[in-house]
Amino acid sequence: MNLTILVLVCYLAVVFGIGLYNGRAGAKNEEDYYLGDRSFGPLPTAISMGATDSSGWIFIGAIGYAYIAGPVSFWMYPGFAVAALLNWLFIGPKLRKESVELGALDLIDYFEKKIHKTTQDTSHTVKVVGAALVVLFFIPYMSSQLTAAGKTIHSLINLDYNAGLIFSAVFVTFYCFWGGYKSVIYTDFMQGSLMLLVFFIFPPILIAKIGGWGAFWAAAQAIDPVMGTLTGGAVGSAAVGVIIGLLFYGIGEFGQPHILQRFFSAKDDNTLKYGTIVSSVWMIGVMCGSSILGCIARVLLDNLNDPEYAFPVLVGQMMPPVVSGIVIGAIFAAVQSTFSSQLLVAVQAVASNIIKPLSKKNYTDAQLVTIGKITMIVLCILSTAIALLDIDSVFSLVVYAWSGLASAFGPLCVLLIYRPHKVNKVSAITGMLVGLTVSTAWYLAGLSAYCMELVPGMLASWAIIEILGGMGTKAERAG
Repeated sequence: MNLTILVLVCYLAVVFGIGLYNGRAGAKNEEDYYLGDRSFGPLPTAISMGATDSSGWIFIGAIGYAYIAGPVSFWMYPGFAVAALLNWLFIGPKLRKESVELGALDLIDYFEKKIHKTTQDTSHTVKVVGAALVVLFFIPYMSSQLTAAGKTIHSLINLDYNAGLIFSAVFVTFYCFWGGYKSVIYTDFMQGSLMLLVFFIFPPILIAKIGGWGAFWAAAQAIDPVMGTLTGGAVGSAAVGVIIGLLFYGIGEFGQPHILQRFFSAKDDNTLKYGTIVSSVWMIGVMCGSSILGCIARVLLDNLNDPEYAFPVLVGQMMPPVVSGIVIGAIFAAVQSTFSSQLLVAVQAVASNIIKPLSKKNYTDAQLVTIGKITMIVLCILSTAIALLDIDSVFSLVVYAWSGLASAFGPLCVLLIYRPHKVNKVSAITGMLVGLTVSTAWYLAGLSAYCMELVPGMLASWAIIEILGGMGTKAERAG
């Protein structure tokens, strides 16, 4: 066994141990299994949120995008930083407080219970439709994480791509199955810390190998003039559209159920107060580091057949085996943190938000947890099967899923918090479906090159909720 594999095995053993240890007590009920009894402080909340947010996309998809597009990729990060800050300051505190008051266990559950409170509508339609959309988008999203894992393992230790992908799925599913949310959040905390360390350390080391910042940028522009522009080679209105789209990509934060779940599980207001600072440092360090590494890879590894192999190949060629093992661990950290969080939220969507309300049975706490675990195995198999098809790039899959979730849920979440009188069952369901339809149509029409699809998707969803919400309010008053 070479050193790279040995370090990776040791890392995975530590992660596995953390997952089993924190899940050793089992889960007493749904709130314990899906939220860890809302008991987490600022560090695990903020860093696990960052790790879940970034996913394998940050090491594979984002670096691959920067490898092709160059410095234009940096336009994503101001939007992400501002959106994340707004999330922590204006969405998180209210979502945490109201979720406790309503007894809501996730974003979709919050939608239903808040609408029930404001309109006295007691149907489960909003919950079922919202949960179905979560599953629809999370399965390809989870598949993209497994694709990232497969590419990393294949590149660095020459293990078969499919074998690496399947191993990753089984590994993460086991500790999620065992310990639920507590296992997920503490493994994410450790893995997010490792990701931050890699992104802080690697760019300066590799730039020094090239000869410093000046030599690095000169070499980049000599390879491709695009590397010397902030528009990716676009000009005029196309350049404006690219920049606006990338800047607004971050507003998708408001509609990601697996990210917002961290606000539901936060212990108190102080957790969010101090977590805001931790999250901001983490986000800036990781996001900027990924774009710089993509540009560095273009200088050191020009003409790669698949740009999404850029970072794994770069590490394999430039770093000693022990360091390579640590980096594989960091990439696995990104993959595992997002896959585990999305898997648990998807399980909750099916078991608690679809099966439970539609079956109309009174399940015991133990039965609900068992249903969740069975659902977990099924969803793991589905996402693995899609990943094995290798139908799209990690970057494309993540961007599409991110945009779809943001368009369906972002406006509804913000309006329920700040303008609840504008939301009723009809406006909520229509808003979700219109947002999804517009973002998907924009994506399929190839218009994303001019503006990210989440921008028209979220605007359309917001508009239809406002319009139908106003009509519903008038109808209710007239009645």
